[in-house]
Amino acid sequence: MKVFKGVGAAVLCFLLFLADNWAEIPKFLKAAPLSRTAIQLQFDGQLEAETAENVANYQIAPGIQVESALLDTRGTRVMLFTTPLEVGKAYTLLQKGAGLAGIVVTLPVENEITFGAGEAVTFSTLQDTSLIVTKDRETRNYNSGAELNLRCTATGGVFFVAFELFEAFADMGIERPAQVLGATLSLHAQRCEDAATVVLRRVLLPWREGRGTSSPAAENELTYNSALHRNLPWNKPPAQAMLAGINGDKESDYNGSEDVAHRVDSTAEITEGGKRYTWTGEHITEAVRFWVANPDYNYGYLFALQDGEGEVVFASKEHPDELLRPLLTIHYRTEVGER
Repeated sequence: MKVFKGVGAAVLCFLLFLADNWAEIPKFLKAAPLSRTAIQLQFDGQLEAETAENVANYQIAPGIQVESALLDTRGTRVMLFTTPLEVGKAYTLLQKGAGLAGIVVTLPVENEITFGAGEAVTFSTLQDTSLIVTKDRETRNYNSGAELNLRCTATGGVFFVAFELFEAFADMGIERPAQVLGATLSLHAQRCEDAATVVLRRVLLPWREGRGTSSPAAENELTYNSALHRNLPWNKPPAQAMLAGINGDKESDYNGSEDVAHRVDSTAEITEGGKRYTWTGEHITEAVRFWVANPDYNYGYLFALQDGEGEVVFASKEHPDELLRPLLTIHYRTEVGER
């Protein structure tokens, strides 16, 4: 082994130490400018917060300052908060510890992000749960928030899905509802016993997903009779709209202070399992705009059968295949000013 001596040797040993450790540091997968003041970095492995959140490790040229960096809960994404980027201008990003390889990013006028669960989405923020009804309709308070699937049935089983948007949009500086240009919800059907129409209605009261698998709802979990078990009762059990004789098609099916909106925001015809279905339309876009302006009132959507005799099963956020989990895709304008 060669022995190094003196100050020069010490510097060389330090550089060799850095070289050895750089090999262990996760490398870039991609960099996505999300707004005029936010760039999201994705890496191929877990990062240490001390390193990832050190702004001295990042440089953006020309002329952009990195004001702060935040490692998200997945440990593989870092959000850089910067001085304002110019739309359409190319910037070169350098990150120490990744070989100082330059990555060029350009902020588009319009952009698209996805909310869901896991590594496959831009923002991993989602809750979902099913309310299970037995065929004899006697058991209605079984809440399956920890199962791999979401279910809706002709006997009154429904499920709820809500995406948490506020923190991500606030961090990105997307605060004007008019910046939201479009939004779609999509779910992957696992099984479809009979061709059916699945509708979604906006939920108007807060709720919490179940922690069990096909087990009775615990304290503060969603049931047919209460949004927050024993604490916040529904004015009308939401699943009643799907039961015989009460189909939700007329205003009288709900009282004047509704828990779930009477209006159907979108429908999808489910014909078979093994494929992804999308709910779209201006009402969903309006809902996202409302949630941007009123984040405390974002309670997501209820999904239920409008017709059909069987059970339709979709992948939940717990499904092991990330590509099958629920998604909310938002198309938006990156510039703050309205046009």
